[in-house]
Amino acid sequence: MTGSTPTLLLLHGLGATAQVWDPLIATARWAGRVLAPDLRGHGSASWADSYSFGGMASDVAELLEVDETYVVLGHSMGGGVGAALATGLFGHPPRAVGTIGVKIVWSDEELEKLPDIAAKPPRFFKDREEAADWFLKLSGLFGVVASDNPLTERGVIHTSDGWRASQDPRSVLVGTGAPSFTKMFEGLLAPTFMSLGEHDPLVSPADHQNMPTDPPHVFSGLGHNAMVEDPATVWSWFFQAASLT
Repeated sequence: MTGSTPTLLLLHGLGATAQVWDPLIATARWAGRVLAPDLRGHGSASWADSYSFGGMASDVAELLEVDETYVVLGHSMGGGVGAALATGLFGHPPRAVGTIGVKIVWSDEELEKLPDIAAKPPRFFKDREEAADWFLKLSGLFGVVASDNPLTERGVIHTSDGWRASQDPRSVLVGTGAPSFTKMFEGLLAPTFMSLGEHDPLVSPADHQNMPTDPPHVFSGLGHNAMVEDPATVWSWFFQAASLT
């Protein structure tokens, strides 16, 4: 790798923190710059007055140098943020965008529940283990990693009221008011490659039939958090898809 190596920008999903990328970062051994920020309302990032893909994309863009060459790999919500960056409305677009497990189809019932979920106060727990288990459920990692796994470090926080997940409940509104993913992924200024785990309960290959992208790559035997379950397989796919040789 040379000085022209693009920055690797890794964007986590709803309820998670950037630490979900630690296994992939260790596997990739990327020679260039690696950026894996906690998105607003998650982990060490501050809570915000509003949440949107554009707002998060704006936050991320501030971490990049002017005209910095970069590629994006985004998981779930992070894939939507990556698509927003690829519009070019937040500065220089990425060279390529890869997504993992983006939930494309939302039912009316699911959308109607979001304001109620957002309005609920954070749940507090007496000990860290209980809070970590709750964080793992919110991020879809329950049963994938243990509550004492280092990946949970920034997922919980201790306060005077006890332990809680670090996620702002209102962050579930990130997609409220946004266009459908079918429209959102149209006309992007970067080649975009989508993927999902074979056993992801949130999205299926059939959900992609109207997407303006090629059919998604399916990771055999993996679930929603494929990059945690098998980082080597996910990295190999993205490395080839984004032509990072």
